[in-house]
Amino acid sequence: MLKNKNLLVAAIICLCLSNGNTAFGKDIGVVLSKIHDAQSAVPQSKKALANFEQGSNLYKQGDFKGAEAAFRKAIELEPNFAQAYIALANTLDDQGKPQEAIAHYKKAISLDPKDSGAYFNLGLTLARLNQLEAAIAQYKQAISLEPNYADAHYNLGNALYAQGKLTEAVTEYTAAIRIKPNYAPTYTRLGNALYDQGELAEAITQYKKSISFDPKYADAHYYLGNALYAQGKPAEAIAEYTAAIRLAPKNPAGYNALGNTLYAQGKLEEAIAHYKKAISFDPNYADAHYNLASAFYAQGKLTEAIADYTEAIRLDPKHAQAYTGLGNAMDDQGKPQEAIAHYKKAISLVPNDAFTYYNLGITLGREQQLEEAIVNLKKARELFQAEENKEMVEQVDQLIQKINTRTN
Repeated sequence: MLKNKNLLVAAIICLCLSNGNTAFGKDIGVVLSKIHDAQSAVPQSKKALANFEQGSNLYKQGDFKGAEAAFRKAIELEPNFAQAYIALANTLDDQGKPQEAIAHYKKAISLDPKDSGAYFNLGLTLARLNQLEAAIAQYKQAISLEPNYADAHYNLGNALYAQGKLTEAVTEYTAAIRIKPNYAPTYTRLGNALYDQGELAEAITQYKKSISFDPKYADAHYYLGNALYAQGKPAEAIAEYTAAIRLAPKNPAGYNALGNTLYAQGKLEEAIAHYKKAISFDPNYADAHYNLASAFYAQGKLTEAIADYTEAIRLDPKHAQAYTGLGNAMDDQGKPQEAIAHYKKAISLVPNDAFTYYNLGITLGREQQLEEAIVNLKKARELFQAEENKEMVEQVDQLIQKINTRTN
């Protein structure tokens, strides 16, 4: 009895406010603009204002240390200069000092509680620390003070998306588009939320709108490729992945996704070349190692497959599919006990994968561990039935019948 084919992994949707994402365009969900033109009181001290302006210029030039010194001088000269506290917090955040930045944003808010930009920037820093509830509260406060604050709607959408609150995220992205209709990334983020809701056609519409505003926006081409691939349009998906790679040639996700599409077309050598390209740009890309291993497995190159499954697991110890793939390869190498251990590990990580129970049942049956084999096959049948996979339900029934015949 044949084991299941190894399923490929694509980093389809980017949770841009969460840690460890491997998707395309890491910075898409971070910020529309950090500096917000708030209507704040002009400081009394001309020297304080001069230092503030000097700091702003240095900040724009990327001289964060110089900007920090200038903003601190402005605050020394004008202790109630709320905008200087915001600007200082921005420079500290950009220097990797988020806790200091948070303290200064809060000081700015205490001095000017109606400055929407202070709440917004505080929200950005909290979001980067994955403190999403706190970030959401700050974005909402910014919006309550300034309802047409597009940046705040956009980043509130990102935080809600990261929490899996797709309907609310769609609402915020839609608001951001209404206020700032020419900003391409918002359409892409809206497309991602719609994609996750299963609205492929509408997601594709949004990705295409994003591209219409910025034809060189690689992220939109990448996500459009994913949606087209999900629609069963591999040729169109390949065109979009190729565009994404042309526009962002060092981003590994495009190569990985293109490799998956080629794999699905049976072009294993081309797929392998693209997986290797992805890994060359990011050696720690666990999914690319897994997909490369699956392509090797499909070619019957078990030693190479085992090496990359093992590497995927080293990089991501919770990669259940890699354990299943490794189990398949070990079983084919005549190492059933190792295979059984890997299948069980996969099940411990993802306890509702029908094919892993199925593969485990087959291997246990071959090893004459018949009672345990039947238990796992029945679990596989239950899951296949829930998925309405009639073909696999019939296959499992035949297997169980054969095992029962042998035990009687």
